[in-house]
Amino acid sequence: MQKNQDIFISHSGQDKQIIDDFIDLILVGGMSVPIDKIFSSSSDGTKIKSGTDWRDSILSALQNAKINFLFISSNYKESEVCMNEMGAGWVTSAKVIPLIIEPINYKTVGVIQEPIQIEKLLDEKSLDRIKDLLQETFEIPNSLIKSDRWTAKKKEFVLKTKAFLKANPFKKPLDRQEFDDLIEENNELETTLTKIIEEKNELEKLVEDLKNAKDKSDVKEIVKKYSNTTEYDEFEILTQKVCDSLSDFHPIIIGIIFKTFSNKDITIKALAYSEEVDEALANDYINEELEAVFNKTQKMQKIEMLLDKLSLFLSKDLSSEFHEQYENEYDAPFSISNKIFWKDVLDLNLYFS
Repeated sequence: MQKNQDIFISHSGQDKQIIDDFIDLILVGGMSVPIDKIFSSSSDGTKIKSGTDWRDSILSALQNAKINFLFISSNYKESEVCMNEMGAGWVTSAKVIPLIIEPINYKTVGVIQEPIQIEKLLDEKSLDRIKDLLQETFEIPNSLIKSDRWTAKKKEFVLKTKAFLKANPFKKPLDRQEFDDLIEENNELETTLTKIIEEKNELEKLVEDLKNAKDKSDVKEIVKKYSNTTEYDEFEILTQKVCDSLSDFHPIIIGIIFKTFSNKDITIKALAYSEEVDEALANDYINEELEAVFNKTQKMQKIEMLLDKLSLFLSKDLSSEFHEQYENEYDAPFSISNKIFWKDVLDLNLYFS
């Protein structure tokens, strides 16, 4: 390996075609960077020599490089070697330039950098900034970088890489929130499946016992035996689920959700809570008219579903025992469209101003 390799290119071997074109068209073709100043583990003329310990070669190249390019793609994120190179790159004296390749974006890149320090590989302005940095770092004279030639090579690289990516698309990466949501959804599905299996087993036992029943008295006893949940138990489970689904919202946002769901003409004065409102707007929980948006996010869809379930339960012909127990527990009106019900029964604090 040459000792004067000043440019280190950290990349996934699966992205070799993109790296080859970047070296040929941008670095060598557009900027006249000598090929022996470039280290890339997979490109001809720049890669590790046969018989050399690749770990020592990479370490030496990282330590000696003046500029460290990180070509962050979906393949890069899945490579342990690449992620190690990324971590090592931050502690060297080299200038680190992360280059993201869609569908990787500022949200999913995962490097400890501000977005303004990350360049997009297929953005011509980003490539121009890279040119300026390389020219300054290596003191490349203008005579070696002709404007027309640079522009032509830059456009050729962008068009060629876009065509390659269209023919060989990356898988879309998940950001942390999407991943957490999927894990939560999977856990809920597993819990639901376990419950369904348990209920199926209970029903099979119920059917078998009913087959052996001799008269109505036996049937009544069997039904009582398998009915472990009372109406009030079901009510408490529903109200707790509603409370849990809304408990992490600020009271002003809960107030907006209450207004929208109850369809009441309530004036929301949220000037004092601009930060909370902006956050909810950004997450598509509410709209500009300060109304809840139930159809854009899984979180809000779940809230609407739980509120609908509770509303349907309250409209049922419930037993006198249930109403007696409710009245002993609460003074709140028995209505999901009542603010006191939300405060006392659902244990939620809500503001309108």
